[in-house]
Amino acid sequence: MLAFLCLVWTIFAYIVAKYLFKKYGYFWLNPIITVSTVTIVLMLWLGISYDTYRQDTDWIPKLIAPATVAFAVPIYEYRRLIAKNIGVLSISIFVGMFVGVVSAYMCAKLFDFDQTLTHSMMARSISTPFAIDLAEQIHGSSSLVTLFTLMTGLTGIVIGDMVLAISRIRFHLANGVAFGNSSHGFGTARATQRHESEGVIASLTMILAGLFMVFAGSSLVKLVDFLGGFFL
Repeated sequence: MLAFLCLVWTIFAYIVAKYLFKKYGYFWLNPIITVSTVTIVLMLWLGISYDTYRQDTDWIPKLIAPATVAFAVPIYEYRRLIAKNIGVLSISIFVGMFVGVVSAYMCAKLFDFDQTLTHSMMARSISTPFAIDLAEQIHGSSSLVTLFTLMTGLTGIVIGDMVLAISRIRFHLANGVAFGNSSHGFGTARATQRHESEGVIASLTMILAGLFMVFAGSSLVKLVDFLGGFFL
């Protein structure tokens, strides 16, 4: 019964948070931030364990994978823009993924994390469905990589506008790539709010980066591990 109430609360809280976010538009009203924060506080206050909470809510994160298909619609509508800039997009995605994996590795080594934690951090540079798949390939933790991916996305939407403002980049394609590469689904949502073409490029970047990492991420992680062990 308690697990079912957790499910009801999650759905209700999401609906309310989404309404408030649409009405006022403040980034800190994003349902991911508000619902997660309030839910954690309530669980601690009421003494509800995570295992109890996830009994009836475990299926919710799995909806992310089929929802990703919806990004195909705007990508199709902007196919000419994408085809015109496919070279720049490909290079940007590769560089973004490489920098993401290397920076995560260096951070993990700085704090002397174990291999599971290190590989989970290295897999967090893509959206959650892809990150979970990659984490399983490189012997990371699906739970940890979900957390790290969430933290990465939130950080991106919090400081993304500020970074782009400081850099004075006005090119929608470049901004879209930056959001899609750095903060995945959260970044795509924020890019769409800024400009439609930015959102399209961000969603394309997110999907292509995810596919790239699923197919080549394991080899990239092994390469970084080897080079890191050699030079560090």
